[in-house]
Amino acid sequence: MGLMSDRLKPFFRPLALVLVLFTLTALSGCADVNLANVKWSKIFKKKKAPIVNKTAEQLIHMGMDNLGKRHFSDAADDFKKLKEEYPYSKYATLASLKLGDAYFGEQKYVEAGMSYEEFARLHPNSKHTPYVLYRAGMSHFLMFTAADRDPAETRKAIKIFDTLIANYPGSEYAAKARRQLIECKKRLAVHIFTMAKQFYLSGHYPAAKGRLDSMEKKYPTEIAELGYGPSIKKMLAKCQVEIAKGPPRPSRLVRWGF
Repeated sequence: MGLMSDRLKPFFRPLALVLVLFTLTALSGCADVNLANVKWSKIFKKKKAPIVNKTAEQLIHMGMDNLGKRHFSDAADDFKKLKEEYPYSKYATLASLKLGDAYFGEQKYVEAGMSYEEFARLHPNSKHTPYVLYRAGMSHFLMFTAADRDPAETRKAIKIFDTLIANYPGSEYAAKARRQLIECKKRLAVHIFTMAKQFYLSGHYPAAKGRLDSMEKKYPTEIAELGYGPSIKKMLAKCQVEIAKGPPRPSRLVRWGF
C-alpha cells in the first residue's frame, strides 16, 4: 500500500490511542478490558461552553427575589452588577434604589447611607425621594455606637430629617422623620449629660457647668423626658460653689518647681 493520505490521518489517531490502552492493559497482566472504565473525556476533549452574561431584566429579577428572601448580600451583588454592566437600562434606577435597601438590610449602614444619598442627588424629582431621605437619615442614626462618642452621625441624621420635613412636609416619611428627630435630640442630650458628668466627677467644674447650661437651653423637653432635671440642678449648684472659690492654689512644692 502507498503512504496514508493526510486526510485520513486525523480519523486514525483516536483508534491508535485505544489500541495503546489495550496493549498496556495486556502487558500488565489483565485479562479483560472494561471499556466503560476508559476515560474517554481525556481522549476526546470537549470545549467549555462560553459564559453568557445575564441580561438586565434577569439581574433585576434575581436581585428583587434575593431581597425578598432576605439574602441581602446576594441582592447587593445583583444590583451592583446591573448598575455596572447596564447603566442605561430602564432597570438601572430601580437597581440604584434597591441597592441601598440591600445594604441597609445587611446592616452596612455606611454603604447604605452613601447609596441612598447618591440616589437622592441623581433623582431629586423621583417619587421615592422622601423614602430615600428617610432611609439615609436612619442609616446615619444607626451608625451611632455609644453616648460618650462623637455624635457626628446623629447630627447628620438630624440634617437629613430636617431636609425631608422641609421639602416633603405632607409625606408619610416626613411624619416618621419628626418622630425620629425626637430620638436624635434625646441622644444628643444624653451625650452632653454624659460628658458634663465626666467633667463634674473629675473636678473640672467650669467645663461641667458650661455643658449643663447649654443642655438646659437647647434640650429642655428632652431633659424632662429623660428625668435629668434633679441631677442637673444638684450638679449646677455644686459647680457654682466650687467655681466661686476660685481656681485651686498651687502647693508650695509646685511653686518651688517640684
